[in-house]
Amino acid sequence: MKLVEAQTDDLCRIVDIVNEAYRGTGWTSEAELISGPRVDLQTLQEIAGGGSTTVFAAKDENIGLLGCVSLSPGDDSQWYLSMLAVNPAIQAGGTGKAIMAAAESYAREHGATAIKISVIQQRDSLIAWYERRGYRKTGAVLPFPYDDPSVGIPLRDDLALLTLTKPL
Repeated sequence: MKLVEAQTDDLCRIVDIVNEAYRGTGWTSEAELISGPRVDLQTLQEIAGGGSTTVFAAKDENIGLLGCVSLSPGDDSQWYLSMLAVNPAIQAGGTGKAIMAAAESYAREHGATAIKISVIQQRDSLIAWYERRGYRKTGAVLPFPYDDPSVGIPLRDDLALLTLTKPL
């Protein structure tokens, strides 16, 4: 697996993978908490095309696109990792761990001293997955962006985002 900066022709498939992973039926799904797409092509093009956020595609020369992740450098050398997704057809095979490790290596090589993530607080199994990878809860709880339609339609009124960090 190689983690490379996503190209324009990767973006449609990345949208599909992210929406399948976040809103499908796999263990990473948030479908019981949020409906609608997790990301659309226009939003992903804006993320990938502007600013400091880089969208990465995880590729295998025989299989093709396996998943994705995005990284944003922070002012304090603490980078933000988001949109980690693996094609649900190959989940639970170590691809997510490999993407995470490659993203952490990239961030470290480019000056990061830590990685920060946000996870919906009701996602106990996902939080545990990150904790097994060395991420720790910071105690910070951020409000869920209920007014941002680009993240989907919340099905509950008690959603919030836990912040986790991992020193590199």
